[in-house]
Amino acid sequence: MNEEDRVNLLERLEELRNSKVLVYFSYSPLDDSILVPLYKQLKKIGPTPKIDLILHSYGGTVDTPYKVVLLIREFCQEFSVIVPFAAKSAASMLVLGADEVIMGPLSELGPIDPLVKHPVYKDILVPVQAVWHCFDYLQRSITTSGDPEVVSFLATPMLNKLDPWLIGDYEKTIKASRQYAEILMSNYMFKDSPDRIESVARALTEGYFSHGYPIGHQEAKQLGLNVTLARDELWEVIWSLYLAYEEIFKNERN
Repeated sequence: MNEEDRVNLLERLEELRNSKVLVYFSYSPLDDSILVPLYKQLKKIGPTPKIDLILHSYGGTVDTPYKVVLLIREFCQEFSVIVPFAAKSAASMLVLGADEVIMGPLSELGPIDPLVKHPVYKDILVPVQAVWHCFDYLQRSITTSGDPEVVSFLATPMLNKLDPWLIGDYEKTIKASRQYAEILMSNYMFKDSPDRIESVARALTEGYFSHGYPIGHQEAKQLGLNVTLARDELWEVIWSLYLAYEEIFKNERN
C-alpha cells in the first residue's frame, strides 16, 4: 500500500469516527522518546473535540503511558484508543486513560507488567513480574528447605549478582504500575464506576501469570472497560491500516 492509500484510509477513519487520528505503531519498548514527536503532532492538530489513537505496542516503561494520556488530553475533550491487534502491558495502561477502547476480533490487551532492566544483563529489558516471581520462588525455596547446602546452592549465585537497590526498585515499579492504573481509571475509563477500580487494578497487575495473556474484547468488557466492538466498514478500515503499517515495518526489517 502506498502513502496516498494510507492517507486516504486515515481520512476515512476520521470521517467514520468524527475525530482526529494519531498513530503509534512500534515494536520497540514504549518510552519517553514518544513524547516530543507526539507533542509536535498535537500542536499541528491543535485543540480538537475528539482524538483517536491507533495503538500497536507490546509495552514499555511504567511512567510513559501516564505522560502520554495527560499530554493528549491537553488537546481534546474526548480521547479514545483504537487497538487493531496488540496493546499489551504498559500500552494497556495507556488504554485505561481513555474514555473508550475500540477493539476487533483480533484485538488484545494484556496484564499491566512494565519492563525493567535485567538484573544482570543491563541491555535487556524484562517484565518486572518475571523478576519478582523469581525472587518469590527463591524465598519459598529457602523457607521450605531444611538443608543449608541447598539454600546456599540456590541463593548464593543470584545474590552475588544483584545490586540490593534493584530489589527495592522492582517493588516500587510494581506498586507504581498499580498506582498509575488506579489514577487513570478513576479519572477516565472508570470515572462512573469507582467501586470497580480496586478490583480491576488488582486483576490487571496481579491476576495474570503470563506476560502475554490475551485480553480480548469480551474479557475487556467483562472487566468493565468501555469497549466498542468495531464492525463492518469501521473494522475494515482499521484492519487495513494495521496491515499497511505492518508492511512498512516488514520492509524496514528486510
